Amino acid sequence: MPDTAIPILSRLTGVIASCATAAFCSVATPSKAEIGLSAPTKLGEVTFRWLGLPLYDASLFLEGEQQFDWNTPLALRLSYRRAFSKDQLMRATAAEIERLEGQRPDQAQFLQKLDQCFRDVGAGDSFVASSPSRNQVALYLNGKRPCSVRHPDARKRFLNIWLSDNSRAARLSRELRGQ
Repeated sequence: MPDTAIPILSRLTGVIASCATAAFCSVATPSKAEIGLSAPTKLGEVTFRWLGLPLYDASLFLEGEQQFDWNTPLALRLSYRRAFSKDQLMRATAAEIERLEGQRPDQAQFLQKLDQCFRDVGAGDSFVASSPSRNQVALYLNGKRPCSVRHPDARKRFLNIWLSDNSRAARLSRELRGQ
């Protein structure tokens, strides 16, 4: 697909639909080696779509908890159904972070750290963002950890893209959080 045909997150408003059935979007609980949590509990899973086309399945895991809490170590797994370049992922991430939090003095520095972690993905690839503490997000691509971002409030600033009530898909965000 041409680069301009895949706006990913920045244009998903109103066109995202959830999983049709649990079997359709079921994702097995990953191991500690895959996501960095020793006792992951799955809270929710959804499929993000654009114009009806599935882009990726998302699953949220908390460390041994049954209720969403930003103070608990967590991991978000994105299992891609389509290919996206690193640049596409980074542009969409930057646009969503800016949309959600506005301009912040440290935004460029935070985005630069994230950019070092992103890679191209293909259909069948999985990116996991694991956050053992509020100031750290470790990214795993297909079970291998390319890098870790340490930045003030990194967990919430990055994962708000999928978990915030102000995300582009608030209903899916609530489902991911098990609400």
